[in-house]
Amino acid sequence: MLKRTAISLAVFAASSAGAQAPARPDPADPKAGGAERPAYESGFKGYRPYSDPEIARWRESNERAGRLGGHQGHVPQAPVGSGKPEAKPQAPSMHGGHK
Repeated sequence: MLKRTAISLAVFAASSAGAQAPARPDPADPKAGGAERPAYESGFKGYRPYSDPEIARWRESNERAGRLGGHQGHVPQAPVGSGKPEAKPQAPSMHGGHK
């Protein structure tokens, strides 16, 4: 019985393999009615290699820093207020302000 079942399964598998649907045509193949492939465009198109920026001369850099007021001239300054410190809020007299 086991031998007959094994043979039946083998015959069934062989017959079903031939009954499969034909392979679909390649959609990228224009001869098979598919769409045309887009033109190849390299990812490096328009690539510009890195080049080091020109290094400033140290004398020019020092003179520019002097005109700006030293190293602090490079940092934007906050607007100057009235010169008075802001009033601090009163601290509660007891823990958490509870009586």
